[in-house]
Amino acid sequence: MPHVSAHVHVSRPADEIFSFLRDPRNLAEWSSTIDRVIEGPVVAEPGDEYTCKFPGRRRIHRLRCTASTPGEYLAFRGTGMWTPLGRHSPELQFRLSPGREGTTVTVSVRPHLDGGMIILAPLVTMAWRRDLPSELRCLAELLGGGRTEEEEDDDDRDAVPSG
Repeated sequence: MPHVSAHVHVSRPADEIFSFLRDPRNLAEWSSTIDRVIEGPVVAEPGDEYTCKFPGRRRIHRLRCTASTPGEYLAFRGTGMWTPLGRHSPELQFRLSPGREGTTVTVSVRPHLDGGMIILAPLVTMAWRRDLPSELRCLAELLGGGRTEEEEDDDDRDAVPSG
């Protein structure tokens, strides 16, 4: 399955960053993957679902919180993102690593693809690889400054993406 990750250092404590990230409405402030969150709980807990609009799509889709460990880890997965070629259900994972001068925020994206979307895996991965570092810079600026430390991608071409 394709996998892309990048990280940024933010000059804030991990608990403050986690509080910001676990309100899914804030995703629309810095991430190009969410246009807006329409309804759902303010604070995400595993199993919570949100109705949201993804850019360039007319349909309303679902976003589900799949994991939450306060101050350390948070994950969301888009569901029901059907296209004529198949489904694309991106999973966003946030890992927070506190340090002396702030927190390193690592965001990983795993696009789960099925049907004809599987053949588009390299293009989907390329788009995430292109957008994720600038999104993290936007997140850092929104939270009061930071710097992108390095970007990395791990495109496991031998694995078959799944839905």
